[in-house]
Amino acid sequence: MCFVNCHFAAHLEAVNRRNADFDHIYRTMAFTRSSNLLDNVTAGVSSAAQMLRGTDAAAISPGKGKPDLAEADMVIFCGDLNYRLFGISYDEARDFVSQRCFDWLREKDQLRAEMKAGKVFQGMREAIIKFPPTYKFDKGKPGLGGYDSGEKKRIPAWCDRVLYRDSRAAPSMPCSLGSPVAASILQYDACMEVTDSDHKPVRCKFSVEVSCVDRSVRRREFGKIFQYNDKIRSILEELYYIPEVTVSTSQIFLQNQETFSLIITNRSTRQDNVFFQITCQYQSTVDKNKQTSGYRPRDSFCFPRWLKVTPAAGMIKSGEDEEILVHQEEFRNSENIPEVMSPRKWSEETREEEVILMINVKSSGSTKVRTHHVHLSCRFSTDAVCMLSRNSSTRNEGSSHHRSNSSRRNEGNTYQRSNSSIRNEGSSHHRSSLQQESVSNGSRRNEGSSHPRSSLQQESTSDMNKYK
Repeated sequence: MCFVNCHFAAHLEAVNRRNADFDHIYRTMAFTRSSNLLDNVTAGVSSAAQMLRGTDAAAISPGKGKPDLAEADMVIFCGDLNYRLFGISYDEARDFVSQRCFDWLREKDQLRAEMKAGKVFQGMREAIIKFPPTYKFDKGKPGLGGYDSGEKKRIPAWCDRVLYRDSRAAPSMPCSLGSPVAASILQYDACMEVTDSDHKPVRCKFSVEVSCVDRSVRRREFGKIFQYNDKIRSILEELYYIPEVTVSTSQIFLQNQETFSLIITNRSTRQDNVFFQITCQYQSTVDKNKQTSGYRPRDSFCFPRWLKVTPAAGMIKSGEDEEILVHQEEFRNSENIPEVMSPRKWSEETREEEVILMINVKSSGSTKVRTHHVHLSCRFSTDAVCMLSRNSSTRNEGSSHHRSNSSRRNEGNTYQRSNSSIRNEGSSHHRSSLQQESVSNGSRRNEGSSHPRSSLQQESTSDMNKYK
């Protein structure tokens, strides 16, 4: 609902200027809110507004994307419109007013004549005027004797008006979703007791009926349309159709870097391709007492670092299978191992990991997705951890051998640094001997790298005690 208060051009002869004022207001007034076409369709764009727009659409369109007065469900113009009485003298008008012959005076009303000609306020209505002209009065004088008694003796006129339109094309139409606002006037009169202005205020009381959507009825009607319209039903069935897909198992158990072959089969009878995507949604830890800490959601749908799934996404043609390899990576790559904890200690406290794999499948033309859940348990045994520890030790010893060769190549430099240290500290010769002996011990460790790390550590400890 839009209320427009306005003041049009004055003087008896300025009828065209007043018409232009209305046209300018209606054509240029726009609002900052973006126009919502869907809302207009749902609520029902007013028929009167469409009629008004069709009268001169190019003239009153203020710009694309901004709603104008034509889009409002109800518009009310009020103010000093300044339309006068024509073809009548001052004295004649005063006589008709005193006799309350308002019907004859209305025939002399400029606004009434211009609206009949379709020149102004197109599609708008006004209640029947049953009150005296509201202009022009001498200030401070009450009653009908207060009309202009000055030198100019301006002819009484209904300058102050209230015009409106609702969403109905005709007043007889009922309020409905197609015409959501129906207004009727309960009161239209002038406040003749006001004496502090040369105009008498005009008041108008409306009764407005506004229709609304009953959502339960709308859902029921939509349901009937979907139920009995074969075309819509077939479209919905196509959007919701998911081909039959089977997964070879819902439980997978892995240990010691095993690989499991998971089979996804497209059993569609309509020659539809199936698109699948595998994600990891939850992960939990099972402690040594076989107690599960509970599934906890991860930050993203990705696999833990110790799990590899290939391929994780793809397409399966009708009647064909897709083999998914689920592989347990090395235990040392687990993202759940604390940095300050050794692999041996970690394996004693946490021996098993559980995740849920989500296999999401859909057809090429469907918007619906079906999800298959596969529970995956991965056990990291103590033997596997020890083996990995020995492998890690072997790799460390190999790198120690590399460092020993490097030390030999740099012995000359070490000797020079050692002589320099004798001059500065006096005890560097002892450190030089220790360094050469350490290189020799490193070589022996390289030759006997198959010994367990524990015996190597004991030998190294005894050598260090001997030097001490």
